[in-house]
Amino acid sequence: MHWTARLAAYLAAHLPAAEAVEVANPRAMPAGASNETVAFDLRVRADGLTWTLPLVLRPQREDGILAPYDVGRQFRVLRALGATAVPVPAAAWFEPTGEVLGTPFYVMARVRGETLPLFWYGRSPRLAAAAEALAGIHAVDWQAAGLAFLAEGSADDPLEAELGPWRMRAERLRIGRAPLLIALGEWLRANQPADARTALLHGDPNPGNYLFEGDRVVAVVDWELAGLGDPRSDLGFYAALQTVFGGMGGPRGETLLSEAYAGVTGRQLTALEYYEALGLYRMAVVMAGWAGRFGALSTGHTLEVIARRLAVLLGPRWGA
Repeated sequence: MHWTARLAAYLAAHLPAAEAVEVANPRAMPAGASNETVAFDLRVRADGLTWTLPLVLRPQREDGILAPYDVGRQFRVLRALGATAVPVPAAAWFEPTGEVLGTPFYVMARVRGETLPLFWYGRSPRLAAAAEALAGIHAVDWQAAGLAFLAEGSADDPLEAELGPWRMRAERLRIGRAPLLIALGEWLRANQPADARTALLHGDPNPGNYLFEGDRVVAVVDWELAGLGDPRSDLGFYAALQTVFGGMGGPRGETLLSEAYAGVTGRQLTALEYYEALGLYRMAVVMAGWAGRFGALSTGHTLEVIARRLAVLLGPRWGA
């Protein structure tokens, strides 16, 4: 039986009032290097009428850049955020056993919107809208929303809440003992800003993870890196992403996104160099996964790029 027929049978079992259910027009959607996303139309007939629902299938990958994957975790994040002001696609069904498609998956609504390239290259109303959406994510009462399960480390320690899972990924990729990462991890623990606080993080707030209708954000997508940590960490990861893929940012970790974020929140942002350094730790792990999967860039080369950037942010000893 074709996978679309198996999926249709599964969905029909969850739509007992339907007379017929069909999965039509499946096609791969553009997504990041780590994601697998399939769009399809669900045709449901009941009481002599037919409705077509635009949906998205997110199956769990067994390996990849950010393995191990957990689509159940992503589904729980989306369901929790559906009750908040954060614009996210509605999460509809989660199948955890792998018995239907051979791997766990979830199904969510397909939101119509325009995506953007990886980086912001100038100020614009869309940049301000994305910054406002990011600030809204950080403002979520994550405990009241039922997102305490994201505290894989200690929620009382913003750095440990975020860094713990990344250390485990580094060990899995066999770069956890890289001297630069050991030294950077120790420095991060010793220098966490006194005003650090724990908030909900998107994890990867690059422009491609927002869907726009005109200048309005209609959905924030790709929540696989959602976690807890200081809000500035999202800004720091974007800065680190820019460092590795797009060249150096500002000398103290500032970017167009952090500038827009400060503008929409009215907050002065401090210690951005610290949070870019934290983002660079994460980027070292991401790129180790990338090199292992695609052979595109060596881990050694990435660590050299990161060391040079750390020398700009934190002092010349890091460039040695």
